[in-house]
Amino acid sequence: MRLPVAGNLSGASTRGSGARGVALLAAALALFGAAGSGPAQAQPAPPAATVAATSDRVLSGRELASGAAIGTSTGSHRLVMQADGNAVLFAGTVTLWSTGTTGNAGARLRVGAGGNLTVVSTTGLPVWSNGIASAGARLVIKSDGRLYEVTPAGKAVWFTAPPRTVPRSYLADRAPYVLPGSQAGVAARRARVEGRTSDALLLEKAAAQSGARWFTPAQTVETVEGRVRAYVQAAAAAGKTPFLVTYAIPNRDCGGSSAGGFTPDVYLTWSAAVARGLVGARAVVVVEPDSISHVYDCGDPAARFGQLRRVSAGYVAAGAEVYLDGGTSYSFGQVPSSLADIAARLRAAGVDQVSGFATNVSNFRATADERTYGNKLSDALGGVHYIIDTSRNGNGGLKDATGSIWCNPPGRALGDQPGATDDGAHVANLWVKTVGLSDGPCNGGPAAGQYWEAYLLGLAANAHW
Repeated sequence: MRLPVAGNLSGASTRGSGARGVALLAAALALFGAAGSGPAQAQPAPPAATVAATSDRVLSGRELASGAAIGTSTGSHRLVMQADGNAVLFAGTVTLWSTGTTGNAGARLRVGAGGNLTVVSTTGLPVWSNGIASAGARLVIKSDGRLYEVTPAGKAVWFTAPPRTVPRSYLADRAPYVLPGSQAGVAARRARVEGRTSDALLLEKAAAQSGARWFTPAQTVETVEGRVRAYVQAAAAAGKTPFLVTYAIPNRDCGGSSAGGFTPDVYLTWSAAVARGLVGARAVVVVEPDSISHVYDCGDPAARFGQLRRVSAGYVAAGAEVYLDGGTSYSFGQVPSSLADIAARLRAAGVDQVSGFATNVSNFRATADERTYGNKLSDALGGVHYIIDTSRNGNGGLKDATGSIWCNPPGRALGDQPGATDDGAHVANLWVKTVGLSDGPCNGGPAAGQYWEAYLLGLAANAHW
C-alpha cells in the first residue's frame, strides 16, 4: 500500500485535495506535481500530548488531538483538527487549506520528531503527510494566515499557500452586454411585424436582458479569434462587460444531447485563438459547462483536468475573469463529502488560478438553494467568487418520481435579471443558458440548441418581474 504524501522540501505550499478517498487524492496530487508517496506503516500511538487552547504552535514530537486547535494571538486564523479527521486552516469561517482527510474520525495531527507532519488515524496508520524530514521542526500558525513548519534555527521548511485574494469583478463596474442580435430579439421583431403584440411583449422582456455569447466548434479554429474580438469590441463600444461561454472540449457532454467538441490537439489550438481574441477585453468567461460534472463519466480524467487548467490559464493571461463549472445544489448536494468531491475536482481543474466557479449552468435550481451551495463551496475553496445562472430558475426545479427533470421541464420561469450582486463571494447573477434554446428532444422540444419559441414564451409569461 502507498500513501498520498503532500509536501515540498524547498518550501513550496501544498493543499489537500478533498474526500473522494485515497485514489482521488493521489490523482489530484499527481496533477499538481506534489511530492512522491511513501509506504504506509502503522505507528504506535504516543501518550496524549496536546497543546494549550491559546497556543499558536505544535512542538516537535507532540500532536493536535481530535477536536483541538491552535490559533493566532488575535484569533484571526485557526488550525482545527476536526472530529471527522480533516485538519483545516480557517480565516473566520472561510477554509484556507486542509489536509483533505475527511472520513477518518478521531484522527490527530502529529509533528514527528523527525519533522514529518502527519495525520494519524485512531489505529496509528498515517493517512496524510507533508513529506518533510527536518529533525526538531515545529508547526506554527502566523498572522499572515499561513502554517509554517520551522526548524530549531528558525528556517521555514514547509508552508501553506498565502490566503487567496480575488480581484473585484468586472461586472461591478460595467453591466453585462446585451446581445443586439439575440434570437429572442429577432423573434420579438418578427412578432411585431406579424401583429402578435402580446407575444412580442414577452419576447422583448427576455431580449432586453443580457445573455452569454457561446463559442463552439461552429466557430472554427480559423474564424474564432476574429469572432471573439468582434464581440468583445462591440461590448466595449457599448460600455458593457462582454460575457462568453466556451463549449468545445473533447468528449463534450459524454455523447449526450449536446455531444461534440474538438480533438485534444485542435481544442488547445482553438482555445489559444479564443485567448488572443480576448486580450485586453475585460471579459467574463465561463469555461466548458458539464466538463467537471462529467469528468469521471467518459474519457481520461487527468487529460480533461489538464485541458481545463491550460485553457483557463490562457484566458486569465489574456485578462479575462474566468469561472469553471461548479455543478448545482442538486447535482452535488451540500453534505460535507459531496462538497469535498466537487472542491477536489475544481482544484484539479485549476480553480486556484481563476476567479471561481459558476453554479446552475443551464439548470433550474432556485437562487436561494444555489446561494447556500455556492457559499459552502466557496468557503471550502478559500473564498473564491461564484456566479449563478438565473436564466430559467424563476420557479425553481421540477421533480418527478425519477428525480430532477433537467430537460425542458414545463412551467419554468425566467429568473433574476442578470447583473452584479453585493453578496460576498456571490458576485453576480448571469444568464448563462441562452433562453429559448431547447435542452434536447424531450417534453415536446426540438433538438438540443434549437430555438423553441413556445417554451421561451412560457418562461417569460411565468417570470415574477
